[in-house]
Amino acid sequence: MPKIKSEFSNSFSEAKLFIENININKDIGDVNISFALNNFVVDVSYLSNDENYYIFEIYDSNIDQQYKFTSFSDFRNQSKQIGNYHLFIDKSVSIPLHGTLLVGQTGSGKTYALYSLILQMLTKKMYYHLYFADPKNSSLAVLGDKISKENTVADIEDIIELLQKFNKLMNQRKVEIKEKLNTKLEGTYADFGYEPHIFIFDEFASFQSVIQTMEKKKRDEVTKLLSQVILQGRQLGFFLWIVMQKSDASLLPTNLRENLPVKFVLGNAEKQTYITAYGSGVDIPEKNYKLGQGVFTCPEIANTPRMCHFSYLNFDILKAVNQLRKGTGVL
Repeated sequence: MPKIKSEFSNSFSEAKLFIENININKDIGDVNISFALNNFVVDVSYLSNDENYYIFEIYDSNIDQQYKFTSFSDFRNQSKQIGNYHLFIDKSVSIPLHGTLLVGQTGSGKTYALYSLILQMLTKKMYYHLYFADPKNSSLAVLGDKISKENTVADIEDIIELLQKFNKLMNQRKVEIKEKLNTKLEGTYADFGYEPHIFIFDEFASFQSVIQTMEKKKRDEVTKLLSQVILQGRQLGFFLWIVMQKSDASLLPTNLRENLPVKFVLGNAEKQTYITAYGSGVDIPEKNYKLGQGVFTCPEIANTPRMCHFSYLNFDILKAVNQLRKGTGVL
């Protein structure tokens, strides 16, 4: 029998379960042990650095991981507890800024998940430069007009121009940071205190369907603009967020999708949606995902899909944005 040990959090709501890596016919890491843990379920599992133990991070399923905010002031207070370059997802997860793919069908809670992340950016002490592309000219465009009207577009040609502007600013920062690297060779924008720039691209499939009807020179230009941000933006603090209902290769080129480090799939998605987002052979926690729930991957936090529960926002989002624009932030 393998040795087994556990390390609980102070609240006993979370723990790490260590199971000795012994020579048996079956890989312990592939065993579903949740059924033997009463109320606890496995969130993520991996092999320890010394390869002596399989580590299972577990949590009490009776504890609701979702934040429920009835006022913007409560939401803002929670956001202040997170670093300037991080965003909280639920009570157990906060993630650093990265290029992001957010996938979810209508009714999955995708839009409110995006609102939660945008509102956090607006409450940070560090100023966030936000850009909004909404080909359907819907709710995100309305929100964008309130936040950054000069950087909110819906027309296809205007979106391409905004991408060009975004790339130009990124290239300017590349020159600035190159000089800074003399003091910290592997430093990033965060190490040098630069403000982040986030390009939020809603209904990307609608944009892509129009681009595919254009001449090859224009298609190649757009692909290059998107690729440069995805491949170079992490160090420079320029991030592309793509929001769509499905991420099939016909809608989102594979090379772009694979290089977006953070991926969310919300709601009860089709099997093919998980495969295109995370690849084949990846185990997805089998749950009946409610509004705002789903799975995500993020470097250093979740290399395999892990459950997440986006916040429930029971307050007027537009009113909150208006208050922030006035500089009060008080509701």
